[in-house]
Amino acid sequence: MTKTIQWFEDRESTRQLPSECIADCSGSGDATENVKYWVNRLSFDGPKDLFKEYLEGYGAWDDKQLEDHEENKMRVLWTWACNCFEDPGSYAYLYLQK
Repeated sequence: MTKTIQWFEDRESTRQLPSECIADCSGSGDATENVKYWVNRLSFDGPKDLFKEYLEGYGAWDDKQLEDHEENKMRVLWTWACNCFEDPGSYAYLYLQK
């Protein structure tokens, strides 16, 4: 079982995404089922307000969509996995701005 990704001072991930997660959740095509799997497997969660603020920076979701924390967990994991895939050295850990 993979360990839970926790947060240091609620802003910084304390561990990296497993390489299998990055491979499963990034790339072309619909990765919804893979992302759901990894959110559950990692017990992936984080600060609601910081997840929402992080996702607002992408400009891809409106305020109403960003009210759903369960969806936001999936969005954050998906964007993080895609960033890790595209630029592994820069996104090993997820940093959330306060």
